[in-house]
Amino acid sequence: MTHDALADELVSQLPLHRDTRWTAGSLGLDEAAFDAVAQRLLELETQGAIDVVNMSRDAHNGLRRLNAIRFVRVA
Repeated sequence: MTHDALADELVSQLPLHRDTRWTAGSLGLDEAAFDAVAQRLLELETQGAIDVVNMSRDAHNGLRRLNAIRFVRVA
């Protein structure tokens, strides 16, 4: 299953208007896979399917890493 398909499937299972927070650990993904899923969520936001509320990042050794993304399914 691709990361896009995984994100789409997981989002489709969420109830509407429920605040949801995903992390790599909560989804059982490594950092690269989680980044790909988060990118898909941003695409879904531009399509009006979700509303991204917050993304948290940190920096380590000059690299920025995505820690979590919080969003609401709206369609």
